[in-house]
Amino acid sequence: MSRAFRVICLSLLVAPTALAADDIAQSAPPAPGPAASPPAAVELPLQANTTISGDEMLRQGNEYRGQIQGIVVQIQGQAEQAKRDKDVIRLNCLVDKLTQVRINGNMMDQSLQALQEAVSHRDEGAQLHEYTRVTIINQKAQVLRTEADACVGSETNYVGPTKVLVETPPGISDNPDQPPPPAPTDPGVTRPPVASPFQ
Repeated sequence: MSRAFRVICLSLLVAPTALAADDIAQSAPPAPGPAASPPAAVELPLQANTTISGDEMLRQGNEYRGQIQGIVVQIQGQAEQAKRDKDVIRLNCLVDKLTQVRINGNMMDQSLQALQEAVSHRDEGAQLHEYTRVTIINQKAQVLRTEADACVGSETNYVGPTKVLVETPPGISDNPDQPPPPAPTDPGVTRPPVASPFQ
């Protein structure tokens, strides 16, 4: 017998026993004694443990807003340079990124205003929510700055000037006036015999 056939036979033997046990458990009368109550729902505290205060959140949010304004200025400068260079493709790419950064700046202003209200009302849940939004908006703006740099073609991971190292194979002089080495001798080419009598 094949292994698959044995597995199917075993499952057919076990399944009715398991179904019968379920039926008996469902039809059994409740045990005498106090009425069984449903299990109590576990309540988790909604209060989040924040590591920074509301004032620190506001200070950090205002720093993020300043960074976004700096990104706007940077991309505007890149767009003006693309306009002077009459590079339409680069200009379109930069204008798209500039529009998205400005939208993120407007969302940042709204979130900072909501964060200010949450801090004044001492609503820790709302503070954490708005601070999370502020952080995400800043991350999106940083990504857009990187994408704008890619539009221009500038490398953001510049590590220094390029160094070229030339290695000379052994036996060849570094003197450029030296005559080139002789060409390898041709041992001669022999033509294979004709494979067919027909030409």
